[in-house]
Amino acid sequence: MNNETDNDDDEALFREAMGGVTPLKPDNRIARESAPKKRLKRPPVQQDSLDLPDRFGEAMFEEECPDYLSFERAGGAQKSVLKKLRTGKMPIDDVLDLHGLTIDEASRELAAFLDDCQQLGHRCIIIVHGKGFRSQNKPVIKPMVNHWLRQAHEVLAFYSALPRDGGTGAVYVLLRKGAAE
Repeated sequence: MNNETDNDDDEALFREAMGGVTPLKPDNRIARESAPKKRLKRPPVQQDSLDLPDRFGEAMFEEECPDYLSFERAGGAQKSVLKKLRTGKMPIDDVLDLHGLTIDEASRELAAFLDDCQQLGHRCIIIVHGKGFRSQNKPVIKPMVNHWLRQAHEVLAFYSALPRDGGTGAVYVLLRKGAAE
């Protein structure tokens, strides 16, 4: 009987000591950065704006486009940095979603976005191009993004994203160090 009294006393002391403690959640995940940095406020691109240079030249639809996109500029980045990009382990600075845009609109938005990212000193961004499920036969924006990013001098590498970040409907993009750095 004395043993039960000791157990009751121990439990009471333990409850008293733990009175204001909140248990930790059983979670082994690493917390990701909450939100990307804010973009520069740029007026919307006008369709009839003739003075805006077309950075990527005349839009030509690319026929063949692999499901998984991958590009590395020769001598652009260290292998360890490329591995972090490919595996989705680099902090994301900003995201651009091109869903529902025409080829011309997407070209202008991407050019403006890349310019903004360079001015802000962003290094890793995500471009969401979609998988083309709403297109009639093949994806339209995805092959163009593949083509345009290869032309952009500030793009060092890009890879299709992991499923949590859009999978083959998005790409991680590594940019050269920009003006803000």
